[in-house]
Amino acid sequence: MAKDKDRDVCCCCIKLRLAVAIISLLYLAIAAATTYQKYVANDTGNQTAKIIIFVSGGVQVFIGFLGLLSAITKSVFITKTYTFLWWLLTLVVLGFSVANLYFIVKNDRPEIEKSCRDGFKPRDDGVISEEDVNNCYRVVVIISAVVLAVQFVIMCLFGWVNQRFLREVRQDAAIADALKAVDEVEA
Repeated sequence: MAKDKDRDVCCCCIKLRLAVAIISLLYLAIAAATTYQKYVANDTGNQTAKIIIFVSGGVQVFIGFLGLLSAITKSVFITKTYTFLWWLLTLVVLGFSVANLYFIVKNDRPEIEKSCRDGFKPRDDGVISEEDVNNCYRVVVIISAVVLAVQFVIMCLFGWVNQRFLREVRQDAAIADALKAVDEVEA
């Protein structure tokens, strides 16, 4: 195996193995919190929605635990599977987020404008201008797009760390196989 000083690090000082473990723990916490929030927010009593929430949460927890297992075992197969699932998750989240943003822009304008009107304090003349409402709507859409972009960048950054860890695990496995082959030849 390579010496520790030859290893890649994340954020200038964290070994990739520890970084993957931290990413996985962070992701498990976020998945648990968002699943709970979605479950509580689903006050319609719709059973199909509850099933989707729990299946989605289960998949997210599986990916998080797979990342932890990858960091613990340094198995090529587990790390490869975890990295693939992370990139797949990143693309799925991006797709759903873009679709959600599209539907916000296309279908939710009246509700957003109503919320803007309800949230504004009237001017001195007691009137809320349409320009203020339009600006409020525009700000909501821009903030949604910025949040989407930041989320995607963070997930890509974590995917990049996972990919670098996979490279490290593959190198360690190749070195171990080579040493084993040398030992078998000498014996």
